Amino acid sequence: MASKWYALRLKPGAGRPYRHDERISNIEWSLKREGIDYYMPMELAMKIHHRTKKTIDKRFPLIPGYAFIRAIHDEQNWAKVRECDFVASIIGIGGNPLPLPTAQVELIQMAENSLREVYEYQKAARAYEEARRLQKVTQRVAAQQFPAGGVVTISDQHRLFAGRRATIVAATGRNTIKAVIETLNGMANAEIPIGLVEMAS
Repeated sequence: MASKWYALRLKPGAGRPYRHDERISNIEWSLKREGIDYYMPMELAMKIHHRTKKTIDKRFPLIPGYAFIRAIHDEQNWAKVRECDFVASIIGIGGNPLPLPTAQVELIQMAENSLREVYEYQKAARAYEEARRLQKVTQRVAAQQFPAGGVVTISDQHRLFAGRRATIVAATGRNTIKAVIETLNGMANAEIPIGLVEMAS
């Protein structure tokens, strides 16, 4: 008898990281321990670690409260699944597990892969921008790129002057420029990273 896909309804906390291995969730650990073939759709998000303050990739359930298993319709299998930690029930009708069309699970897998590709692209783009921002530029080169008297537009990533235009006073040797910015309270002097400005057209 061929195995088929089935959906599980999960208990609260099932999608949280397993305390001894944060790379997997509680339900993944529980199903894996019992040797059950499972699929837990996940998505990635970039978070700041509360202790190290470094950015980390954190996994979150793509469909909170649900997971999928591939199994043969057998009462012994269902008993083992129901005994797993964090499993609330097997989706079915009248207590009888209901198999899912394989195409339906494949669509979820395709969506998960698409989200992963978008996330990895955005992560690579952020890393590139950060590397470019931190790249050491000599004062002479910076002065050529950002001549005194020129006008720059400040990136939306700047906390105080996002989107504003500024007049360059001088380039420094610290990967920054000194500039004068017009604000509601008058003119403000600021030193801005060159990675957060570009010459205005």
